[in-house]
Amino acid sequence: MKLDKFYFYSLLSDAGKQLVEKHLKPFSTPKDTIIYYAGEVCKEFFLIDSGKVKIYVQGEEGQTFTLYTIEDGKPCIINTFSTIFSNVTIANAVTLQDTQGWTLKKEVLLQLLASEAEYSAYLFSAISQDISSLVNTIEDVQFTSLKDRIKNWILSQKSSMIKTTHEEIATNLGTSRPIISKLLKDMEKKGELLLNRGSIEILP
Repeated sequence: MKLDKFYFYSLLSDAGKQLVEKHLKPFSTPKDTIIYYAGEVCKEFFLIDSGKVKIYVQGEEGQTFTLYTIEDGKPCIINTFSTIFSNVTIANAVTLQDTQGWTLKKEVLLQLLASEAEYSAYLFSAISQDISSLVNTIEDVQFTSLKDRIKNWILSQKSSMIKTTHEEIATNLGTSRPIISKLLKDMEKKGELLLNRGSIEILP
């Protein structure tokens, strides 16, 4: 059980570490698996060891919009609050890669929050940062043009060679593939990027 790599684990007392080690349950989930659906109540708090999970909402006509992704031990806002308060989830969660990690029952998470002050502060600080990021995402959708949103998404990848498809970008931005393809081709004509099969190269 390689928990030492997670920052939250270093914040726990010896008793807290023993509690976590005793109750953590491992899970391994293949790519494209739904972890929870909108409207469900999460009964377990999950911790990602490797892989990536996308949190998204889906419209009545089937279109999707990505709220955020989680990986490497990062807590999920929706999963955390649903587990703690027994609230129904407002989005869906799906694995983008083969994903491994652990889960903790609600009772254990509540015990940690009650007895481990440093962990509680860390968890809610991390959630607060994610809420701010989520608000920025919503504002971006409401007030930013789709072309600018594509540029912002490209910049957020922090790489000059991005392995992705037009369909994946459309899903992340909550629009259709043809619209994304048209805007990307416009950007390519302007010399801003180079489109390849399965990747986008950002030009200097």
